[in-house]
Parts: sequence; structure tokens; C-alpha cells
Amino acid sequence: MKRIIHFILAAALFLSMTCVTVGCGNRAEQLKMYVPGEYIDEEIFEDFEEWYHDVTGKTVEVVTPTTFDTVEDVLTAVEHDHADFDLLLPSDYAVERLIKKGLVRKLDPEIIDVNGGTLLGEEVAGGIFEKEYLNRAKISDPTLEYSVPYMYGTFGIMYDYSKTGEHIKSWSAIFTDEYKGKSANKGSLREAMTSAAIWAKRDVLAGLEGEDLQQKLQTEVYEDFSQEGVDAAVKVLREMTGYSALWGGEDLKFNMATGMTDVEVALMWSCDAGYVMNEYEDDEGNVHEGNKDLWYVIPEEGGNIYLDSFVISKYAQNPTAANYFLAFLCGASYDADDPKADPEEHIAVRNSWYAGAVSPVCTAYEYLNATYEEEYNDDPDWGAMYMETMFPSPKTLNRCGTMRDYGDRDGAITLEWVYAYVG
Repeated sequence: MKRIIHFILAAALFLSMTCVTVGCGNRAEQLKMYVPGEYIDEEIFEDFEEWYHDVTGKTVEVVTPTTFDTVEDVLTAVEHDHADFDLLLPSDYAVERLIKKGLVRKLDPEIIDVNGGTLLGEEVAGGIFEKEYLNRAKISDPTLEYSVPYMYGTFGIMYDYSKTGEHIKSWSAIFTDEYKGKSANKGSLREAMTSAAIWAKRDVLAGLEGEDLQQKLQTEVYEDFSQEGVDAAVKVLREMTGYSALWGGEDLKFNMATGMTDVEVALMWSCDAGYVMNEYEDDEGNVHEGNKDLWYVIPEEGGNIYLDSFVISKYAQNPTAANYFLAFLCGASYDADDPKADPEEHIAVRNSWYAGAVSPVCTAYEYLNATYEEEYNDDPDWGAMYMETMFPSPKTLNRCGTMRDYGDRDGAITLEWVYAYVG
């Protein structure tokens, strides 16, 4: 019976994906993408369609994006299903894997040249992207010929200061009994394994600062896929289950913000932390004023900086429109020299407000930084923390490593994670 049900569900999923990816209309005039949910402002699509027609004289329809839950869904869709998408929006390590496997196309430098800093052949004053994030992009895409950075963020610890009564500084809050029954790790492979690996290597990382810490963190944690390193992380996770209240899911941020959980400290992405600190909308559409008792920190031992980037699928059927869309996202339709230009209309700014994250596009980044600073400068403590959450300083970024592709160790590490997660 279970096998029959499994077959029916698999068939239904296949038909659902087929209907979504095939769609109706002239495929040559459509642009299809596979992105995380609630991560791009769909109101920009009509603007793009008009702009694209003005620039090229051609017609394009942006199809409502198909959304995924995990980055691994992207890898499956392209590598195994050859899914009908033009644009994909994975994270750094998945970008690296897709490039290695030849599953993405090179960008058209006449339309967007990330390395050369040009849009539609015109040089962008100061470059397209903030230097720090451009350098991070090179870890996954060394020549910057395949990917276009979209949003960045970090992972660290979010905590309720009104309950902890002290500011969190270390991963010990999760990996020891300091907050027994009141702490949570992420119920996802990469974040859980990496945070555990950082804690396992804390003696190696101790006493290091600045670029020395960043480099050591990168080599000892983010690029160590050895069995010894994996075993050490799994050991930490299994010991953690005696201390942590739960494995956190997507709803944990809402539960912490509304006090509907015993969890006081939890591994969290910066975008999720920042989202519930201010007025926000929950999954049911209810609006909340935000919780200013929540704080966020990248622990002293180190954390992660992630960079989500767009790539053009090997199986793209409209690569030209895809290239133009990427240029559009970076501000090709925005004239910064026009005194009447409204920064709020910059596409990267609009997407940043919508996603609750920050774009590394220079023009958007500078405007958002100034806007946030003006709003939060009245609170020297909490406001400074919030600014650091959304716009990490070089000192903070030097405590962050970047995810790498597991390569041929992917299957083995995944099994080890299941062993630690399921028990």
C-alpha cells in the first residue's frame, strides 16, 4: 500500500512540475525562474516587460516564478530533471556545484559584465557591487562569468535579551547546558553541521582576529570535508540534543517574536532575525509590531556569510531575456545621475524592502544603509546591533566563512547529518 501511495504522490509531483514549467503561450517570449518564496517583488515584472520592449523591441512575459524550499531542490531540478527554467536563484555553494557540473550558462558580457562592472556595455561608476560581496562571489564563481549576486546575509544567534538577561557571545549558548531546554539549532544540514564544526574547532580558532580568523575558519571549517571533521561535528550535534529544546524550523522566528516558545537562543539567519525585530507579517498575513527584545550576534568563534546569486540554467530557452533581466535587477533602468531619480524606484532597493534583506548592488546598498541609519540612530545600543545585523562591518565579516560545495563527499556528509538529526 505504501509503495502505491508513494507512486501516486511521485506521479502527482511530476505532473505538477510539468504543468508549472511547461506553461502556456509562446515559450520563446516567456521568462521562467525558480526562486525561494517571497524573495522577489513580483510587481517589478511588468516594469521589466516594458523596459525590455523599449530596449530590445521584443516582447517578453515573466511567468509567475516557481518557488523552492531548499537549495537542494534547485540542484535536483536542473541536474536530474532538466527542468524548464531560464533563471535559478541558489546560494553560494550550489552556484559552485552548478558551474562545476556545466549546468549553467555564461553571462552575456554585452548585457551584464559583473567582473568588468558594465551594464548594457556602459561602465557603472564605482562598480556594480560592493567590493566585499564581489570578492565573496569569487569563492563560488572565480571568474564572475556565471553568477549575479542578489542578496547577502549571515547566520549567527538570535536571542531574547529580556529572558537571557545577558548578551550572547559564544556558540556555547547552544552547544552546552547554559540554556538547557531553551536553545535551538537549525533543522537543516548546512547550518547545523557548520555551526557544530565551528564549535568543535573552537580551540583552533581561539585567539585569532581579523583576516587571520576568517582564513582559518574557511580552511578549518568551511573547506574541511574530511571524515574526521564530519565526525567531530556530528559528535557535537548528538551531544547538543541533550541541551537544545528543539531543531528550529521556519516558524521559530515567529514563535520567538511572539513568545510562543520556550526557546531563548537559536541559530538564525540575519534576514529572519531582522524581519521579526521590526513590524512584520506572519505566514497567516497577520501584522505584528516587531520585538525589540530580540538581538542578533555572530558568535566570537565565527559564523557564516551567504550570498544568493542568480544564474542562467543550461536548459534556459530564453537566455537573452534572462541576461537583460539580471541587468535590470542591478539597476540598468535606473539613472543615478538624474536629479529627479527616486532611489526607492531602484529595482535592487525595491527587492530589498520586499525580501527583508539587503542587496549588494552599490547604489541600493548605500541608499539602504543611509536610510536604516537615519531610522535607528536614536538607539545607540539596540540600533547599533540592528545596523550590524543588516550591514555587517569588516570586523564582523572577518568572523565569517563562506559555504563550499561538498563535491563527491555530498552523499556521505548528508548521511552523517541524517544520523545526527534523526538519531
